[in-house]
Amino acid sequence: MRKQKRTPLREKIADAAEIPKEVALSLPKITVLAGKEASVENYKGIISLDTTCIRLYTAAGILCLSGEGLDISAMTGEDIYIQGVIRKIEFE
Repeated sequence: MRKQKRTPLREKIADAAEIPKEVALSLPKITVLAGKEASVENYKGIISLDTTCIRLYTAAGILCLSGEGLDISAMTGEDIYIQGVIRKIEFE
C-alpha cells in the first residue's frame, strides 16, 4: 500500500482561502528580469555575498544566485533586489 503525502494545515487553509502560498507560508517568491535583475520576496537573511554568488536564507532553504557582477541594489526587511548577470538560481 502506498503511503499518502500529508498536506500541512497551513497549506490547506491557504488553498481554501485562495491566498497565495508564498504569503501564507512565507515561501520565497523569485522574479528574474532578462537575467539581469532579480527580486526575492520573503527572504530571511543574507548568508554570503560576493560578485559571483549571493546566498540567502529562506523558509524553503538556502537560495543561491550565481553569475557575474552581482550586487544588491536595494533591500527591505522582506525583499531584496539583485543586479548583475544572473546565470543560475538553485536551492541548496
